[in-house]
Amino acid sequence: MRVYYSNLCRLGSGLSESIDEMIRYGAGAIELMMDGPQWDEFEARGRELAALLSEKPVVYSIHTPVWDINLTSENAQARQAALEAYRHSIAFAASIHAAHVVVHPGFCYAPVFDKKTARERAARAVGALCRFNSLYGVPLLVENVGAATCIFTQDEYIAFIGRFGGRIGSLLDIGHANLCGWNLADTISRLRPFLYAVHLHDNNGTADSHLPIGSGSIQWDPVFQELLECRPDLRLILEYDIGTPLELLRGGKELLTQAFAGKIGLGGEPSPDHPVSAAVQI
Repeated sequence: MRVYYSNLCRLGSGLSESIDEMIRYGAGAIELMMDGPQWDEFEARGRELAALLSEKPVVYSIHTPVWDINLTSENAQARQAALEAYRHSIAFAASIHAAHVVVHPGFCYAPVFDKKTARERAARAVGALCRFNSLYGVPLLVENVGAATCIFTQDEYIAFIGRFGGRIGSLLDIGHANLCGWNLADTISRLRPFLYAVHLHDNNGTADSHLPIGSGSIQWDPVFQELLECRPDLRLILEYDIGTPLELLRGGKELLTQAFAGKIGLGGEPSPDHPVSAAVQI
């Protein structure tokens, strides 16, 4: 298992500077959200950014853009733009040998829109991303997102992950699942064959507040017990809110090191089915 810091807590800060700061506070692995001005024109600056990141003594995962983007939008042009942005994210992830790419399957923002239609759009989009990813072989992990806007029930999300026959994995966001009222231990148990990573943050069941572990209403002991039964290379990603002091992420890493005693650092990172060359073109 390996502990990652999400750079959500430093969103809006300079990319290089925020990575260096997280390293000083104990990060050995970082999940990069591709939102903010530092990612403007990254398609043209891909090699420059890849070289910059490769100089840092950490490993990475990539989180596709989150804000103002929706794979299941009610607007076809917006759906296509989201798909194109995610393709660029996959190619960039391959260029820095990222451990995985996180994909949001989409949201349903108004009750007049049909969630069944949204799920069908999500399936088509994820299928298209799988075909594109055959060139790169970066593990694609689909995250459960939203509360009222979530397009899946617990059972529907588990079935969605399974329908792709191993071409995708799951990143289970514990905070989001709590907001949706899912049975956390049961979800982890049923997802176990496909579960490669978790987003760890807390809330009080009413708002997606991305609090440090132990600061909300989530009962963490049964969650940790189920996670201990998961794959040895499971990624434990601390995704704390914008502006959270990095000292709290360091504390979160210490907490996880104790909770998963003897497991942290085991398992390494799995090799993709199609090893990626360092000369990948962006």
